[in-house]
Amino acid sequence: LVCNKATYVPYYYSTDGYAALGVTDTTWAQQLPIKYSSNGTEVVWNWDGSNSFELYLMPAKSLELGTQAYYSLIGAPLVPPKYTFGFMASRWGWEDRQYMEDIMNKFRADKYPIDAIILDFEWFTNESDYSFQPQGKPNYQDFGFNWKTFSQPKEQLAAYKRNNFRVGGIRKPRLGDTDLLAMAKNNGWILGNGEPAGGYPPDQAGAYAKERNLDFANPAVRNWYSQNLAHFVEDGMDFWWNDEGETNVWTFHWWNVAQVQALRSKDKLKRFYSLNRAFTPGMARLGATAWTGDVDPTWEDLDRTPGLMLNWVLAGAPYVGCDIGGFTGNTQANLLTRWMQVGVFMPTMRVHSTFTATPHFPWLWGEAAATAMRHALELRYRLVPYHYSLAHALFSNKKMWIKPLVVEFPLDTDATHLSRQWMDGLILVAPVTKKNSRKSVYLPEGLWYPLAASPITRGNGRPIQGPTNIDEKASLDEVPAYVRAGTVLPLAPVVQSTEELPGGPLEVQIYSGADGSFDFVEDDGETILYKAGFRRTIQFVWHEADQRLAWSLSGYVLAPGANAFTKLFVTLFSTDGSSQTSDTWPIGVVGSIDLHIAQVTQEGSAVPNQVFQ
Repeated sequence: LVCNKATYVPYYYSTDGYAALGVTDTTWAQQLPIKYSSNGTEVVWNWDGSNSFELYLMPAKSLELGTQAYYSLIGAPLVPPKYTFGFMASRWGWEDRQYMEDIMNKFRADKYPIDAIILDFEWFTNESDYSFQPQGKPNYQDFGFNWKTFSQPKEQLAAYKRNNFRVGGIRKPRLGDTDLLAMAKNNGWILGNGEPAGGYPPDQAGAYAKERNLDFANPAVRNWYSQNLAHFVEDGMDFWWNDEGETNVWTFHWWNVAQVQALRSKDKLKRFYSLNRAFTPGMARLGATAWTGDVDPTWEDLDRTPGLMLNWVLAGAPYVGCDIGGFTGNTQANLLTRWMQVGVFMPTMRVHSTFTATPHFPWLWGEAAATAMRHALELRYRLVPYHYSLAHALFSNKKMWIKPLVVEFPLDTDATHLSRQWMDGLILVAPVTKKNSRKSVYLPEGLWYPLAASPITRGNGRPIQGPTNIDEKASLDEVPAYVRAGTVLPLAPVVQSTEELPGGPLEVQIYSGADGSFDFVEDDGETILYKAGFRRTIQFVWHEADQRLAWSLSGYVLAPGANAFTKLFVTLFSTDGSSQTSDTWPIGVVGSIDLHIAQVTQEGSAVPNQVFQ
């Protein structure tokens, strides 16, 4: 089932040691006519017997291995463009060109890091189409620009890109222009049903846009659509925000196929990227990502967000975002701030709001909230190279990036059902999601350090021995996050967009107490050449016994171009609560920093002793 705010996939993992996916070639509008149920001892699958049914069984000893097998079956998730690992600002209600440019300038002037803006109806037409009848309206623009926001599309988009802003636009899977609708109906290109209203369960009685939704499963529809969409690539639009495609189970998939086709007709190498309100397994192999739908601006919906993200990741959507702050009405300063802090550790970080609500731009919510949100954004950008490397591991090895604690700690029964905290790679994240501003954290077995990547994570203190629970008051500018002993964590300097990377030397944080390693991956951030091996990897290895960080570089050395990190320094956090920072050194093909005797070697030659700061 696909609908606003919910996606259900006929897939599960069993602790009997296997994963299972059911597939049929027939749909009932938004539903697949298959389901499974369990009585505790056996699983029973049911489907419409008149249709074909395939059941894929994947032997796997753990949930992690089962998920890896599942992603191998449905297709490796492509690495999104690097700018998507930053922050994106969306709203319904961008008034005109001047307003758009004022907002972008405000982000830059007040130093709120950002990489993209996302525009609603107002970018391509002067009215929404919700009230349209099946015949549409004359002169409605389905494939144009609205002159109020884009009086000079190519010139504007080029200028925004020079200021390090990418632009994404909303798309609907339907037509509004009378002539285009008549042509599509004559060709048999229109689905018979409308878009269900509401959320879950979908409201079929209130369905809208009836007799206007394109049947993207038809190759002729995809060819026609891609031809009409292609000019936007030349004009400078960067990506698509695909909304209200729950007209059929497979609409989002085939819609994205048509959009990829449009991009490839103009650019053979650029990475495709889209945001979609629902998903089906395998869409990530196209470059399509998902967001969790039109959530409400409530503490309840914030509290549900981590669990929804984790379920979607397990179900086949590894890149998940949400409408930070809630979409459907006005939010509150503290709620928006806490939601932003959650977004820092999600694959996609994006605010969104309806046209009647105050936009979720940080400076509109008071000084305390604005400062806390700026700090959250700065942490997000420090984590970009770390997250980007995890995305490459997901593509190359199907290694999970975002995962529930039960994946990392399968034998810990206290971690099994936790859904408000998760593993962001090596980082255990437990952000505040309740109005009472209390941090409620469970730390499994091991030695845990408070993350020292930002002042808001309250790091650089003595580690904590797990298993243990933490239940304390948390300030508005605080995000509980922890890493285990042996963690090797690469961090960028604070920059205002991913285009400013590297922005200075790479900081490699070491949390002592155990051996550790990390594969740091770089490429050009824009093209699909990484799929052909045009990427470089720096393998960092921490040797606890002799307090030495070693590294070796492999792959295509020049792949990152001017955005490559060329220097690094190391910060070591010790079990006694102390820390020390090395001098900054060039990154050679091979090298090491011996923190025990304060000596660096690089490319086989000694470098003079360094002084710890």
